[in-house]
Amino acid sequence: MADKHSIAQLLSQRAERWNSPAEIKTAIADVPDRTLRRWLGELVHDGVIERSGSRKGTRYRWKPTPNDEQRQPAVADGTHAHGSTTPTQPVFSHESEQLLKRIDAPIYTRSPVTYSEEWVASYVPNQSTYLTDEQRAQLHALGKRSPLYGQAGTYIQKIYNRLLIDLSYNSARLEGNTYTLADTEHLVIQGVSAPGKLDAERIMILNHKEAIRFLVQNIRSLMPTEETIRTVHYLLSDSLVAPGMAGQIRSDSIGVTGTTYAPLEGKERLTQLLNRVLDTARRIDDPFEQSFFLLGHIAYLQAFIDVNKRTARLASIIPLITQDYVPQSFVDVSKDDYLKATIVFYELNDARPLAELYCWAYRRSCLHFDTSVQVVGFDEIAALYRPLRRTLVAELVRSLVPPAEVMGFIEARITDQVQPQHRDKFKQDVLAELDHLDVSRMGGLGISRDQLDAWLNLRTA
Repeated sequence: MADKHSIAQLLSQRAERWNSPAEIKTAIADVPDRTLRRWLGELVHDGVIERSGSRKGTRYRWKPTPNDEQRQPAVADGTHAHGSTTPTQPVFSHESEQLLKRIDAPIYTRSPVTYSEEWVASYVPNQSTYLTDEQRAQLHALGKRSPLYGQAGTYIQKIYNRLLIDLSYNSARLEGNTYTLADTEHLVIQGVSAPGKLDAERIMILNHKEAIRFLVQNIRSLMPTEETIRTVHYLLSDSLVAPGMAGQIRSDSIGVTGTTYAPLEGKERLTQLLNRVLDTARRIDDPFEQSFFLLGHIAYLQAFIDVNKRTARLASIIPLITQDYVPQSFVDVSKDDYLKATIVFYELNDARPLAELYCWAYRRSCLHFDTSVQVVGFDEIAALYRPLRRTLVAELVRSLVPPAEVMGFIEARITDQVQPQHRDKFKQDVLAELDHLDVSRMGGLGISRDQLDAWLNLRTA
């Protein structure tokens, strides 16, 4: 049950930024507003957290102490994982803050704008950059990871489940989804829906799970092509947009809430512009620059009837996971910060606030994933051969292979697919999977209840 200590723990994990009462309430649990205000007041009085602003502008954050710097996990080169000597590194520079203030002006005072083909066309891959040299150097130093056993694109297997949970949660949260992190984990891993939540919120989370799974399963051939982006949109928007619109470039006009930006119309025109954006992205050598380009420009074009920003966020991890970098999961990003930085991108064609937010969030993502791997431990061989292991287990069950023939069945199928030094461990993993087979694993293996029952009866005969 949530209490004021839950708030303290939450804010200590978000030590780099200020948090609104609404963000705190969403993250910890549903508690009465009066209770939340009392707990926050007590924590401020005790010197655990600090408060800034008043009324609707009130924000809270973890109060840094002289020992905070010592508590920050360090990365390999000995620098702090946040890329700062203090835990309170601001998200935005002074220049970006000034741009954001322009967006704070009433919408009727801001000039209407539409998609600028000239601005997009002015970007020359590997000559133009949105991320500075310093930003890219920091991101490379923080994010590069060793692939499993030298196989490119395999680091993602280490953190796959964590990515499913964190990216699904954070991307949905940025769209106003009220599932908590714990709710999301229960839904993604166990299939258990949170009580009292809207069906659309559950579908949004599960759609993220399917889209992320698609990207990881196809990592060997994954590229930001029209087919890939439309598939990601289909998986993210299925059952959330009008029938027939999931994965389809729109023909109808749309509006974007909170901005004077009016996207272009016309299916043929939008298809051409989307391919122009993707062609430019594929020619960008730096994975972070490519990632950020996809994040900004897929959302800017608004080629789909809805779910454009979600599609952009998942597209942005493609160059990272294919090259064994920690994926961007938008950990701790404020919804307000994200929306305002995106609107600056739309209305002012200035990428600086969104780029700074991207870099800030990436530092948080690296720290978060590394901590998760350390906490839960990791079996690299099991992760490396997970798809093959599950395929073999499913085949054994469907084929009703007698227990005495199981080992021979496994050995006949792994000669060309499992490295010699891994085969004994792989066979143990398959046998362990069979020993623990029950109804909880049916969905992940793609077997039916009748097939499972027949297999279990065979084992006990």
